[in-house]
Amino acid sequence: MDAVKRRALSDFYREEFLSHLVVLESSGAFEDGDGKQIVDRTYQRVLADLDEICCRAEFAAVAETLLQSFDTLTRLSAIRRRPLH
Repeated sequence: MDAVKRRALSDFYREEFLSHLVVLESSGAFEDGDGKQIVDRTYQRVLADLDEICCRAEFAAVAETLLQSFDTLTRLSAIRRRPLH
């Protein structure tokens, strides 16, 4: 995969992960300090490595599963589909 495609793919997943993280944080899912710190460290690590990780053959399946798991918690896809008045 060339650098432009890899960057576009990692940017897409970066935005998706961030959207779910924002919803989870605003819901109070990480109210205790330790949980928030663990999530922040994990998120920063994934973002730092995302450009390289997205080139792996298994990345699409792993990312899809991870996003589906996040969506189960956040229901973000349902929120995005609702008509805005």
